[in-house]
Amino acid sequence: MARSVELNTAAAILAGIYLLRGPGTQLAASLQGLMQDTLAAVATTELTPAWVTATGGQIALRLVLPLGTIILGMMATGIVTTVAQTGPLWAGKRLGFDLSRLDPIAGFGRIFSGHGLMELARALLKLGVVGWVAYSYLSAEVGQLLLLGQTGVGGMAEAWSAMAFGLAQRVGMAYLMLAAADYAYQRWTVMRSLRMTKEEVKEDAKSTEGDPMLRGRIRQQQRRLARQRMFSKIPKADVVITNPTHFAVALQYDRDSMAAPRLVAKGANLVAQRIKDMAREYGVTIVENPPLARALFRSVEIDHDVPPDMYAAMAEVLAYVYSLKARRTAPRALPAVAATVEGSHPA
Repeated sequence: MARSVELNTAAAILAGIYLLRGPGTQLAASLQGLMQDTLAAVATTELTPAWVTATGGQIALRLVLPLGTIILGMMATGIVTTVAQTGPLWAGKRLGFDLSRLDPIAGFGRIFSGHGLMELARALLKLGVVGWVAYSYLSAEVGQLLLLGQTGVGGMAEAWSAMAFGLAQRVGMAYLMLAAADYAYQRWTVMRSLRMTKEEVKEDAKSTEGDPMLRGRIRQQQRRLARQRMFSKIPKADVVITNPTHFAVALQYDRDSMAAPRLVAKGANLVAQRIKDMAREYGVTIVENPPLARALFRSVEIDHDVPPDMYAAMAEVLAYVYSLKARRTAPRALPAVAATVEGSHPA
């Protein structure tokens, strides 16, 4: 989780500045009034334990509201800034005591490591920017500083207060810009550390999807089984349409159970040759029609019906196939000699 301590510091500085300009003025006025009242009361009142207790209670009551407002405001600023960076996060382990943090050798290792040198460079950069902002502001106010000696105590205090507020405000804004850049750097560092290497990506793929070699063997086995199921349907086909050498598609049609001819097998090259061999083996009619074979191979999947725009072409092919089957099954007239032999009884 990306988090910049500098952003908390910058927010605390700015919140403290504006709280001191708001509730802080009331706190100063209360302190001034308490001092005046206490000094006036001391001159005319006997200092007894009861008077000291009562006076202390009055002082606490007059200071609790402005002081509590400042404390609660600073606490709220820290909480809001942290939650805005990390979200609601409870790190209970951070509250424990770890003796390893007191190891001087490990401490020097952290300081002189690459990360430690980077932190040193960042600290020097922040110091340089804040110092430059402070120097620029104070150098512009040198004339007013020289004139403070000619004013009264009240005017001098007011001028010092305004100058201190202006300086703190500019330093706080400069620190806020540095903190925003630091937060962007911390976020980039976290996102970079979360990226996986190529080996980690491979291991993650293996753990979630399995070994690539095993997945390849499973896919190969699935293709083999699908091809066997496809070949088992060829003996039931009515016709095999070929390219004649590159493509072969086998179709089946039953008027009673099918709305259209159904493609039960298809293949290219060696698979096409295997389909034709099985068609010859089981007596399935083979028709050479290259345009129709290519169209069926490319547009119809296995166990899908032929689309309506191919009905006309398929009707011609099926009519031809049925005519061939009719001629094969039609009875033929026997020669006279054969009929005589068929009608005689064997000795």
